[in-house]
Amino acid sequence: MSMNEGIAVVTKVVSTGVRRAPEPATVLTREDFNAGPISLDEIEPGLWLGNASAAADVGTLEKHTIRSILSIDSVPLPVHITDHPNLRVRHIQAADVPREDLIRHFEDSNRFIADSLAEGRHVLVHCYFGVSRSATIVIAYVMQKYRLGYEAAYQRVKAKRCFVMPNPGFVNQLKLYARMAYRIDRTNERYKLFRLRLAGDNVRKAKRLPTECMDVVKADPGVTQESPEPYVYRCRKCRRVVASRSNLLLHKPKSATIAQSQAKVGREPEATLEEEGTGDEPDDGAQDGEGIVIEHVTPNAMATGSSSTVAPAGGVNELAEKIRRSSISSEHSNRSSEKDTPMCNKIFFIEPLAWMTDIYRNTQGRLYCPKCTVKLGSFNWVMATKCPCGAEIFPAFYLVPSKTEYSTVVQNVQVTV
Repeated sequence: MSMNEGIAVVTKVVSTGVRRAPEPATVLTREDFNAGPISLDEIEPGLWLGNASAAADVGTLEKHTIRSILSIDSVPLPVHITDHPNLRVRHIQAADVPREDLIRHFEDSNRFIADSLAEGRHVLVHCYFGVSRSATIVIAYVMQKYRLGYEAAYQRVKAKRCFVMPNPGFVNQLKLYARMAYRIDRTNERYKLFRLRLAGDNVRKAKRLPTECMDVVKADPGVTQESPEPYVYRCRKCRRVVASRSNLLLHKPKSATIAQSQAKVGREPEATLEEEGTGDEPDDGAQDGEGIVIEHVTPNAMATGSSSTVAPAGGVNELAEKIRRSSISSEHSNRSSEKDTPMCNKIFFIEPLAWMTDIYRNTQGRLYCPKCTVKLGSFNWVMATKCPCGAEIFPAFYLVPSKTEYSTVVQNVQVTV
């Protein structure tokens, strides 16, 4: 009898536990958050900037006749807000970390704010505390609307909400947005590097290139195109096109960067290739660590067309080599954003290209010509690569000048894969 009673008790306990087990949540929600007291400020007529507590309070929204909400947070607002019949809610999932890519949302968020205001709907832009992420979105809108630089727009927003403070990564993205004339210019070299660094961070975590970062890999310039670029880089051995001029990522020599840093004390970092190296420059003739000798071209040699390497035998070949080097020097100098500081041409850093098949599943490795398989250079997603000039580039995809040549005319471009 006691045994049966024990069984009955166990059965009852198990049954009760099953009934009370909560159902698993399929979507992250913010039903139980606490972002502190309600806080929001009107930046300009109809445009409000605040915290999550303000966005989740229906009474506050009705008081300020807010009918559109732009939420920049890790999780959406509670259901009673997102499903409210009188509210238009847009959610941008983003964390408050410097490497978060907010700039890609600027155009859509600006359009959402402008359209809502044009319809007479007051807009609340919020994140958790209303300090960094949402402030960045509002500053971007003010920059675009009034064609202001970052500092002027920041001060304008801060005058209305005194504790706004975008994190350093968002500040750099806002400055880059201004440099691109308040639009996303995917051909801008600074923007390319910004996207590459974000991809490098993702590769470091996942050990392979994630799908959302595939846009950083550009089309193979060696395949048939309707309008091929006239200036390309070819494999010296088989003359297969391996890069075009637009694929180059230029950087300033370390010595020039240091000089600029000394002249501009307190200059804020930006998403550019203008990084300072650590350590002394390698001696002429130093190798890249994988058996390839990197050619060094001194400033005098760039002007005269000579180099520290031995020129090909014969007067004609020597003249051709001088012309080639002179054209490369001119090309790099012309693409410099500051004409008084020529860009480094000791090694060719380029964008990742579709023919680099190993870059999708490896964090680092060598780059081989897709036609003749001769080694052309190397790549590294996760560590900085030091150029012979001393600058450190991250992530790095580079071609060695001794293995490639610059061609000013593309003739009979064919499929060479």
